[in-house]
Amino acid sequence: MTGLELVVLGVAALATAALTAVAGAGGGMILLIVMLQFVDPLVAIPAHGMIQLCSNGTRAVTLRHDVDRSLIVPFVVPLVPATVIGYLIADSIPRSGGRALIGVFALVAVWWPAATSWLAPKPGRGSRFGIVGAFAGLVNPTLGAIGPLLAPAFRAATADHVAMVATAAVGQALGHVVKVAAFAVAGYAWSDHVGMVLVGTAGVVLGTRIGAHWLRRLDPVKLDWLFKVAVSVGSGRLLVSWVI
Repeated sequence: MTGLELVVLGVAALATAALTAVAGAGGGMILLIVMLQFVDPLVAIPAHGMIQLCSNGTRAVTLRHDVDRSLIVPFVVPLVPATVIGYLIADSIPRSGGRALIGVFALVAVWWPAATSWLAPKPGRGSRFGIVGAFAGLVNPTLGAIGPLLAPAFRAATADHVAMVATAAVGQALGHVVKVAAFAVAGYAWSDHVGMVLVGTAGVVLGTRIGAHWLRRLDPVKLDWLFKVAVSVGSGRLLVSWVI
């Protein structure tokens, strides 16, 4: 990437991380779209995974006291084997069609909450959330940014907006750990793209700190609408890319 492209990446990383820290979703997808303007998908997706690992990891640490830990175990147990399977079949999954399906699912889940309310943990039913982890693992290696898929499910299963942001951050961070490891084992040349990763990481860490500062200062109703708009915009972008 050129110097100007790195500057654009850094600014985009900061802005999108701040958006996700406040809204709970949408920023990772926007950042991936920006990165795809400069590099090939097979370069962008692993680098984006490393950057988002830092973004979600920073958000998870900052909001660690609000994480709903009862969701993490059922989410992560199927995540690892599902990611391995997803990586192995990544080339056979139609990227545009898969993105469009996630866009439709996210729009339905956001504007019709009953679509994902069955994922909310109940006595003896906590393992149901494992479905989210399994699906996330299967599609993450191919699609790269699946925030619109995960966010409505975490929203349905958590008590409030802050808990959703915190818990989703942990879940997505774990997903990026597994994805990054899979690409590393496959021989991804990290040293060739270290500048892109470092600039993006610096941007998301700073952006996350800024967004987390505002998260508790905004009215819950406004946060709810911001969440819906962020997910809807990201989902709409997926559908537009499929049509075009």
